[in-house]
Amino acid sequence: MALQFYNHGKFFSVVQITIGYVFIGCGIFFSFYKLSALIFLIPGLFIALTYSGTILDTGNRKLRSYTCLFGLITTGKWITLDGFTRFIIQRATRKYTSYSRGSVRFDMNVSDIKLLISNTRGSKKILIARYDSFEMAQKEKEDLEIILFGGDQDQLNK
Repeated sequence: MALQFYNHGKFFSVVQITIGYVFIGCGIFFSFYKLSALIFLIPGLFIALTYSGTILDTGNRKLRSYTCLFGLITTGKWITLDGFTRFIIQRATRKYTSYSRGSVRFDMNVSDIKLLISNTRGSKKILIARYDSFEMAQKEKEDLEIILFGGDQDQLNK
């Protein structure tokens, strides 16, 4: 059973993660004055430490897309790879918007390359990993095609 772990990064945006760390700091600081201030730690730890990822079990041909809550509790179900036949590489841009007190809009764009596994019709897609460059995603795609499908996918379709 060979497991491959792919971390997708934090679940929340950069601004929300910063607020989570502020909650943690405030909860610790104010707990010296009143113990009930520790209630700030719960949402702070949740927001700051939650992340998502994918586990690929190549031996059993299963995939698990998960969310790790509080950085400790992993949730998600295993899916068999029987219905999935191809990989897709997509460019994705995520946009995070926040506003200041003066109603000034701050936009943060994060662009990356996604490696997805898909069924034949393309109706169901599951994120495997995120990459900074197309070449890294292409290399991982070729490696996974050999491991999961036993060869080059283009040659298998002919």
